[in-house]
Amino acid sequence: MDIDSVGTFTMCREALEYLKKGGRGRNSSSGGSILNISATLHYTASWYQIHVSAAKAAVDSITRNLALEWGTDYDIRVNEHLPSYKIGDKWDIAMSAIYLVSDAVDGGHWLRNARRLPKEEVKQLSRVVEKRSRETPVGVPSSK
Repeated sequence: MDIDSVGTFTMCREALEYLKKGGRGRNSSSGGSILNISATLHYTASWYQIHVSAAKAAVDSITRNLALEWGTDYDIRVNEHLPSYKIGDKWDIAMSAIYLVSDAVDGGHWLRNARRLPKEEVKQLSRVVEKRSRETPVGVPSSK
């Protein structure tokens, strides 16, 4: 979990300040691209791989959410490698990466339409929930 999910999120977050300013070859009004490459292990069940499957699912979720949030807010394209159902070599991965960070891919812009609540409503609700959770001590029962 630390390497896959926390590591992926940490690296994306560290790149954010640079990408918000505009990556190499881009102007300051548009960001660059983030490419997260994961495995497909979590699409089905595998014996004794719960931790790996959970970590890979987390990387997928991080990628989808960053595509929505950072694509909308900063014009940063966040993509993920899609399975080709074959074992690839370094060349295959490199060519896929080049394609996924190119302008030929929408970078998750379709996810913008998937939102059911306006962004500001979600932000306000999140702040209320966060404030409430900070005010209530963790592990202390609230019922009698």
